[in-house]
Amino acid sequence: MTSFGRPRAHQVLAVISTAALALTALVVAPTASQAAPASQPRTPAFAEAAPQLRTGSTGESVKVLQRALGIRLTSGYFGPVTRIAVEGLQRANALEPTGIVGAETWTVLGRETALAAARADESFGDVQVDGRYCPAVDFRSGDGLGAGRNHMGFDLLGTRGTPIYAVDAGRVTRSGFQGNGSLILDITDKRGSMWFYGHFDEIFFRVGDRVKAGQLIGKMGDTGSPGAVHLHIELRPRGWSGGAQDAEPIIRKLCAAA
Repeated sequence: MTSFGRPRAHQVLAVISTAALALTALVVAPTASQAAPASQPRTPAFAEAAPQLRTGSTGESVKVLQRALGIRLTSGYFGPVTRIAVEGLQRANALEPTGIVGAETWTVLGRETALAAARADESFGDVQVDGRYCPAVDFRSGDGLGAGRNHMGFDLLGTRGTPIYAVDAGRVTRSGFQGNGSLILDITDKRGSMWFYGHFDEIFFRVGDRVKAGQLIGKMGDTGSPGAVHLHIELRPRGWSGGAQDAEPIIRKLCAAA
C-alpha cells in the first residue's frame, strides 16, 4: 500500500540536491547565442579555383581528372566510368559519394591536379556582347550568306579540334550525322530561334540536352567532306520553318570583343 504521509528526511535532501544541480547548470551552461561558433575547415584556394565537374561535363579538365583517377581512356567526357571512379575516391576518403567533383574532391586529389584542371578548363568561352558568346576563339573568315545557292550561313575556318562554343543558350533539337555526313547540332531557344552548327569533328551533346550560352559544344572538323576544316554556322530566327538571317555581322561583333 502506498503512503501519502510526510516525506522522510533523506527524500527531502535528494529533492534539494537535484534542484541545486539544475540551478548550477542554468548558471554555467552558455546559451546558444553565447556558445563559441564551431570552427570550419578552410577550403584551399587551389580547390576553389578548379572547375566543378559532373556527369556530362566535357573538355580538357575532365581529361586531367581522368588521368588522376587512373582511367585508361582519357576521353574528356565525364560518363559512367568516370562517375564510378569519382564515387569510389569519395567513399575512400569519407566524403559523400555524390559523383560530383567539387572543392572537397579536388582537395583530396591534390594541389597539382586541381591547378592543372583549372588551367585546362575550357568548358566556357569568354563572355561577349549581351550574354552571347563568340563560337570560336581562333579562326579565319570563310564564305558568308549567299556565297553559294544553298549557303545559308557563315564559315569559320580553323584547325581540327578547335573548341566550338554555343552562341546562345537553348535545347539541342538535332544532334548527330545528317544526310551529307556532316556532324551537326541545332540549338533552339525558348522563343524558337535556332543556331545550326555543322562539320564538327566531335560533339558533346544529344537531343534534349540543355546548353548554356558559351558552353563548349564540340570540336571543329571537316565531316561531310566540305573541303576544309571549318565551322558552318547559321541563325534561323523561326527554326527550320523560316529563312536564315545573316549570322556574319553578329559573329564578327561577338568575336571582335574576344
